[in-house]
Amino acid sequence: MAKRKGGSAQRARKRINAGAKDLTDQTIQNQEESKFEAKADDELFVIDTKPDAAAAALLAKRKKTSVGAPTTLNVKQGKRNRISVKDERQIKKMMSTHSKEKVISIAVANEERTKQAKRARRTAGTAKASFDLWDDSAPLNEEKKTVVVVSGVQSRAGTAPVQFQSISKSLLRKDIQQPAKLSNKSLKARVQYKKNAQSSVKVEPAQPGQSYRPDEEQHQDVIGEALSIELRRQEALEYKNAPIGGGKLLDETLALIVHSSDEDSSDDEDEDAEMTNIRHKRKEKLTRAQRNKQKRHKARLFELSERRRKKKLLHQFDESKKASKEVRKVEAAKIARREEINTLKAEKMAKPLGTNVIGKLSERDPINAPSLPVALTDELKDGSLRTVKPKGSLLTDRMESMISRKMANRKADHKKKVVHGKKRKNMKGGKGREYLLA
Repeated sequence: MAKRKGGSAQRARKRINAGAKDLTDQTIQNQEESKFEAKADDELFVIDTKPDAAAAALLAKRKKTSVGAPTTLNVKQGKRNRISVKDERQIKKMMSTHSKEKVISIAVANEERTKQAKRARRTAGTAKASFDLWDDSAPLNEEKKTVVVVSGVQSRAGTAPVQFQSISKSLLRKDIQQPAKLSNKSLKARVQYKKNAQSSVKVEPAQPGQSYRPDEEQHQDVIGEALSIELRRQEALEYKNAPIGGGKLLDETLALIVHSSDEDSSDDEDEDAEMTNIRHKRKEKLTRAQRNKQKRHKARLFELSERRRKKKLLHQFDESKKASKEVRKVEAAKIARREEINTLKAEKMAKPLGTNVIGKLSERDPINAPSLPVALTDELKDGSLRTVKPKGSLLTDRMESMISRKMANRKADHKKKVVHGKKRKNMKGGKGREYLLA
């Protein structure tokens, strides 16, 4: 590529023109600055001595209000801190009757009292008792009053969610916080829960034959019930201890176990021989007539499938009545099933809690259910009423009744024991481990 001539001359000419232009601009700027520097300040600056009319009117209004009222009561207040006419009248009256220092002290005291009230409301329910309940030095003749306090715990077994507390009247002052009241929503929910709650029996009468001489028929019924509980336990234990599959092997398993290794080897040899004798026939090349015949056959099959699909679609439209009839049958069956479930629920809710506790427990867990305490016929035949030995435990009966009424929880034996942290093995005593020995 040939070098272009005259390039350096053009660049030099451009540099000269740029320098001449910068020199001209600098000369013009110097001339302007010297022109303004030679003039006096009066010619360059003008002092505006005429005031603004709007600003003067606002200043006059402020002066007038400040002269008319020494306080800020006439100043326009915000919506949040607006002072009513009554408050303004009372403030003027107080300022006319009291001195400035007295007014300031009253305002400070009122502010401190307001802060104390806000602090008491903010710490509602968190304040601790400031007295000792077991203090013997407390005055015994202090006047007390019994009050009803909402416990805040869900009521169970027909009990009210309240507590009766006997406290002194000095603790009922308004500045001491009382328990928070329940909302209307919570109270309505509790009323609805009580309406739908299942009835319960607090104390179930003793079974005939436990602690008194019963009627013969009733006593035989109780003995039969106790026998049924024991039979149910025995069946559950037999089912639990029975081996899987009844303790016998299936015929298929026995056939696999008895099958000898010689037969396996002979079968393998026969299969190998059969595999070696198989010959794969080579695929022959089809002629044009054979390929055309295959195409016509595939087209005929596709046409037949399309005809069947269309016929099936038309048949579905014709069976709409049959389908609607089946849907009605299914819906009727669902409605009947729902009514049956509601009936069973109503029957279950009608049965009160706390009755037939051991029988219900035996149906749910027959192995761990306790036996029904009842005296045998031989123990009641001879002897007087005083010789009848009471059966059962009052503490056990009360606990089972409370569990049945959902007032207590039963210990869960089926849960897996959880080990928190690292599970360590028992360390034997030795050198450096003497402190581990018991």
